[in-house]
Amino acid sequence: MDFLFTLHLGVKACLRRKVCEQEEKYEIPEGPHRSRLNREQLLPKLFDGCYFYLGGSFKHHPKDNLIKLVTAGGGQILSRKPKPDSDVTQTINTVAYHARPDSDQRFCTQYIIYEDLSNYHPERVRQGKVWKAPSSWFIDCVMSFELLPLDS
Repeated sequence: MDFLFTLHLGVKACLRRKVCEQEEKYEIPEGPHRSRLNREQLLPKLFDGCYFYLGGSFKHHPKDNLIKLVTAGGGQILSRKPKPDSDVTQTINTVAYHARPDSDQRFCTQYIIYEDLSNYHPERVRQGKVWKAPSSWFIDCVMSFELLPLDS
């Protein structure tokens, strides 16, 4: 909602002055600002190197929308639930570029996403490169353009 209001203010200013205004003046700080700078500096997308398995049913955050956000953010969708104890899974050498550098989350590249509001909650997974996370965490990451910490 704030984004649309800010966009509206920027468009109104352009029309009033009959000249394109710099979008930075009307930009929402935090996530949108980080996203623009990331794009301008040609850095990896938010979910570059990350894989997501969407488990259970999704109503609050429809699965189709989540899939679009994953792919737009450079992530990939897994058709099968990742196995945390698999040697293949644990030997993947990629790191999550947008995770905090001092966090063990930078080594996590596979997420099992579930909807917080549904009855489906996968068993606790936080093993090596595979972690479980609620869909609200995923949406918050998109909004802030950052891989946010997950509770232990």
